[in-house]
Amino acid sequence: MEEKHAKKIILLCVISASSFAANQISVNVNDKDVGGEVRLDMGRMGNAMSNAYIGARFLNGDNNNSKTIGDPKPLMEVSAMVMDRVQRVPGLKLGLGIKAEYTKIDGQGYAAVPLGVEAELQLPTHTLIPFYLNGAFYYAPTALAFKEGKRYTESRIGLDMEPIQNARIGVGYRMIDTDLKTRNVTYNDAWYFAVRLDF
Repeated sequence: MEEKHAKKIILLCVISASSFAANQISVNVNDKDVGGEVRLDMGRMGNAMSNAYIGARFLNGDNNNSKTIGDPKPLMEVSAMVMDRVQRVPGLKLGLGIKAEYTKIDGQGYAAVPLGVEAELQLPTHTLIPFYLNGAFYYAPTALAFKEGKRYTESRIGLDMEPIQNARIGVGYRMIDTDLKTRNVTYNDAWYFAVRLDF
C-alpha cells in the first residue's frame, strides 16, 4: 500500500474530528490495506437522540487481500446507527445501523445499502487495562444493491484494549463481499491493526 494513501486517510480523520466534534475516529492498517472511519455523536450536535451516530468510512483495499478483484478501487461509506447499553447485561452495547456503500470493481460501478447490527462487550477481566470484544454484521440483498451490484455482506470481529482513557488499540478481522450480477466478489478478507480515539 502506498504511503501517500495512508497519510491522506489519517489526515482526513483528524480534520473531520476537529471540524465536527467527532465522537470517535479510528484508523486500521495491515501490510496491504489502510482504512479510516469517523463517527459523529448526534447528541453533541444539538439532536435529542444522544445514542444516535452518523459516520463515514474509507477503505483502500489491496488486491492481495482479494482473490477475486484485479484492480480494487477504494470502498467509500456513509452510515447511521443507534447504539445503547443493554439493560441487565453489564458492559454490553447493541446497535442497529444502515449504510451506503460505493466502489468500482474492475471498472464496474457498485453500490449497496446494507442493514446490520453491531455489538460491543467490555470483558469482565478485572484488570487495570479494560478489554473490549466487538463485532458487526451487515447485509444488503439484491433489492438493496445498485448499478452492477448483486448483494453486500460484511462481517467483522475485533479485540481492543484501552491502555489510556478514551484511546484504544486492537486487532480485528473483516470479510467484505461485494458481489456483482455476473460473479461473486470478495472485496477484502484480512486481519488488521487498529487505533481508536474517543472524544
